[in-house]
Amino acid sequence: MVASTVGTVMEWYDFNLYGLASALVFGPLFFGSSSTGATLASFATFAVGFAARPVGGIVFGHIGDRVGRKYVLLVTMLVMGLSTALVGMLPTHAMIGVGAPILLIVLRIAQGIAVGGEFAGATLLTVENAPPGRRGLYGAIPAMGTGAGFVLASAVFGLISLLPEDAFLQWGWRIPFLLSFGLVIFGVWARRGIEETPVFAELEEQDDKVRFPLLHTLRTQPGAVVRTMGITVSGFVWGYLIQAFTLAYATSTLDIPKSTLLWAIALAATLEIGAIPLWGLVSDKIGRRKTVALGLLATAAFVHPFFQLLETRSTPLVFLAYVIAMPICKDMVFGPQAALVAEQFDAKVRFSGVSTGREIGGALFGGTAPFIGTALHASTGSTAPVALYVVAGCVVTLVAVFTGRETARD
Repeated sequence: MVASTVGTVMEWYDFNLYGLASALVFGPLFFGSSSTGATLASFATFAVGFAARPVGGIVFGHIGDRVGRKYVLLVTMLVMGLSTALVGMLPTHAMIGVGAPILLIVLRIAQGIAVGGEFAGATLLTVENAPPGRRGLYGAIPAMGTGAGFVLASAVFGLISLLPEDAFLQWGWRIPFLLSFGLVIFGVWARRGIEETPVFAELEEQDDKVRFPLLHTLRTQPGAVVRTMGITVSGFVWGYLIQAFTLAYATSTLDIPKSTLLWAIALAATLEIGAIPLWGLVSDKIGRRKTVALGLLATAAFVHPFFQLLETRSTPLVFLAYVIAMPICKDMVFGPQAALVAEQFDAKVRFSGVSTGREIGGALFGGTAPFIGTALHASTGSTAPVALYVVAGCVVTLVAVFTGRETARD
């Protein structure tokens, strides 16, 4: 659990760092403008990483089911860490013109491929080691690394944003990315001693592995793949609107200081470290479907008040908005997710099923969320369509969860 979670923190530090930078600096640095068009272009490169995630999910899902969970986690750590560090070394648009965003996109694709295998590998490592009645809690422990990684990314970016604006844009923004060189060394060291799960070891011992796990999954359990995609929709839409769109919206439209927003998100993400396993444990007690349904209702009810709190421009109320939105609304849905999606599939195809379904959902609904949110707001001048977009995501997830059976008692 420790090795899996530490690595997940490092991976999601890298992945979330890009989201912060795409909202705050990539527009002027890599697209030569601070306009809405440049922000949209920046968010488009953010979405490219999500488009690459299904590729990583398919490739690493096959490797995870054929070779083992441990090998995948080492490879994803190396690819993610090195591609993130290299972002900090890129020349800007002012230096090489159109070549700058092209290089940025290439590295973002590498990030997306790596993270496509990370979540499934890390959570399956713990879910398949969990004692009876504790899969929700055990699966949520590495998942809390997503929150911890965002804390780390937000805190580092928040400190760097205190630099004078010129220094921040010239060289300061590079520091959080270059730190990844050290983090990847630490992450690989932490994961090098991981052992395979008892479930996979039994498959190897009995020679019961499937030659083409994804094809077997699509032939025998297509509904589980589609259901996994649906289960992820609300968390992806709401989560990435919060972490990327609202940063751009609140700084450019509401004139809220970057540092205020970054520290508000960092506080909320810190609370997520405890909230994600808490909601996973709750799902072990009262069931996955009931826990997720409560979270979806809370999200749909709070999305409009969330924007109203931001519009007050009051620092305490901005902090309150993020504290309710992330560790309560979002994580009540996200906390049980690792166990819920793992329980949809047989052990011999579980890595392929989870990673493919989840990462296709991420590509369709996560990476596009900041772009769609920005476009909706730009075309209407209101956050009401953005709120309706979040509610629609909640409805899709609710349907996906309740078309399947309750799995917490299995």
